[in-house]
Amino acid sequence: MADGGTARLSTVAALRAAAARRPALAAFVFSYLIGFTVAGLAVRAELTVPYLVVVATLLLVVVRLDLRFDLGTVLLWSLAVWGLAHMAGGIVPLDGDRVLYNARFGPDLFRYDRFVHAFGFGSATIACGRVLRHWLPGGRFDLTPAGIVVLAGMGVGGINEIVEFVATLVLEDTNVGGYDNTGWDLVFDLLGATVAGLWLMHSTRAGPGPAAGAPGSSGP
Repeated sequence: MADGGTARLSTVAALRAAAARRPALAAFVFSYLIGFTVAGLAVRAELTVPYLVVVATLLLVVVRLDLRFDLGTVLLWSLAVWGLAHMAGGIVPLDGDRVLYNARFGPDLFRYDRFVHAFGFGSATIACGRVLRHWLPGGRFDLTPAGIVVLAGMGVGGINEIVEFVATLVLEDTNVGGYDNTGWDLVFDLLGATVAGLWLMHSTRAGPGPAAGAPGSSGP
């Protein structure tokens, strides 16, 4: 765990510290933030700025958590890919007024949006676990702490749904969908969070701390 001084770094200093620790990851994230912002403005995608604000805010939160709790390289890449998938989903145009988030893969149940929810909030659940592990004896997860982080991951998903709801109130066309879409979003959030919780339990059975090379470990 980083010391208290690291946790109190200014925002700019924290970003610089994070970029210095993982330059390739930093380059990847800032490249797609800039790239999708420019592309979104060029095609006049209405959600470009809101998506940029949301992903940039989450970036700052993740940077702070990583500097203090060391989330691990693999998990950080997973969260970065989630950010990329999220921006692409809301900005990349399909036919008509639709965007990538509306894409379907076979049956209606299998949509790009739902896969991103499962992957993204599963990754967020593991991030919650990486924070919680510092207060667990031996850093090990049994059923109770695993259940707590699943609920924490669902809480992050709930915040996302609130953001989407606010977007429908202030923007004319968000491609967010209605009540049915919200329900399926939460179902896939739960699916991803549950898989993440089970993985946390399995990965810490052999001994204390995260499994070597697993999401959240400090290894490559």
